[in-house]
Amino acid sequence: MAQGVFFNIPFHGHINPTLPLIAELTRRGDHITYYSSEAFRPAIEQAGATFRGIDAFFTERTPVDANLVRFAYTLIHATQRMLPGLLAETRANPPDYILFDTLCIWGKCVAEILRIPAVASISTIARPHEPMRREIAMAMLPMLPSSVRMLVEGRRELRKFNEVAGQLRATYHISKMGVADAYNNLADLNIVYSIKDLQAWPNTFDERFKFVGPFLDDSPQVAQAGTFPFDELGKRAAIYISLGTVFNDREDFYRLCFEAFADLNRRVILSIGSRTDMSRLGAFPTNFIVRPFVPQLWVLRHAALFITHAGMNSVNEGLFASVPLLMIPQAADQFFIARRLQRLGVGKTLDASQLSADRLRSAAEEMLANPVYHQQCERLSVALHQAGGPTAAADAIDAFKRQHALVS
Repeated sequence: MAQGVFFNIPFHGHINPTLPLIAELTRRGDHITYYSSEAFRPAIEQAGATFRGIDAFFTERTPVDANLVRFAYTLIHATQRMLPGLLAETRANPPDYILFDTLCIWGKCVAEILRIPAVASISTIARPHEPMRREIAMAMLPMLPSSVRMLVEGRRELRKFNEVAGQLRATYHISKMGVADAYNNLADLNIVYSIKDLQAWPNTFDERFKFVGPFLDDSPQVAQAGTFPFDELGKRAAIYISLGTVFNDREDFYRLCFEAFADLNRRVILSIGSRTDMSRLGAFPTNFIVRPFVPQLWVLRHAALFITHAGMNSVNEGLFASVPLLMIPQAADQFFIARRLQRLGVGKTLDASQLSADRLRSAAEEMLANPVYHQQCERLSVALHQAGGPTAAADAIDAFKRQHALVS
């Protein structure tokens, strides 16, 4: 029986995709110790892993700054504080392998310092080991103004990031780390919870990347589904709106949705997350169902259009259900994902900074009236269903373990 340790970012979009994999690995006999925040303990233990908390350093409520330079400092500062304890615990019970999220700097550091074979878990957009390939550099050009702005606005955090990175390198003799590395912690095996077609740079990946599709288990949503008023949806498929679980404190956007769709002869389901005070939104239009959370996988079965921030997990779930995507990217990799999906013909992108009720309504009506979007979604839905899922991911990890045993 192999021993594994999983280090992950305690956010829903990073934890949820991994749970079916953990269940499959433990079913095969591996013992997994999983580091996350207390909020995810029940789900992690239900998947079969042993839980370890990191709440003193990082939780699901740790602020996520849309400025990637500033958030990179948040990640590396947490790493500096966490490492001594994590190293001591891992040395005391050394695992056969380590899994870490691609944003989880502390997991990459533990694996590198202790020279333990590692597997990266990628629930966001995937980037290759050689990030400066020509096609990637060309795709980054439109983002140059915003990147420069983030560097200028985050210059204090950039200086602090470099200071901490230097201290970590001097203390632990690890590889040099820049801000971009904070978001692309890779390993010799990289499990991607999507398919290659959905990646911004689909032709840049080698055999070290295993695209296994999304792991969509709707059983945790059964309780929510039982309280959701599906009987109020009527015969026409609904419009479903969600900005995900991180950048969703957007009262202005939700009011815009009210204005855009209040007189639409169709149900509109709006998920606002936990950061928005529902009472501040005022009265809802009568055709709206508004909830902090909804059983998304269940709701998508009743949707004709998904208005989304274009996060990778939401994109996977929408396409898995063959629902066209009206995308309004908020931050980070969402812009690259939206651009790729628009090119594939499964969605349309709107600029959040230039959004109006008329533009939102017009784009939604155009997509609802055009069957080509749905047809393209069905093609990708088949690919997502056939990608292999937890079984393919666990098979890749088993092969990786055998390979390492031969090498060592």
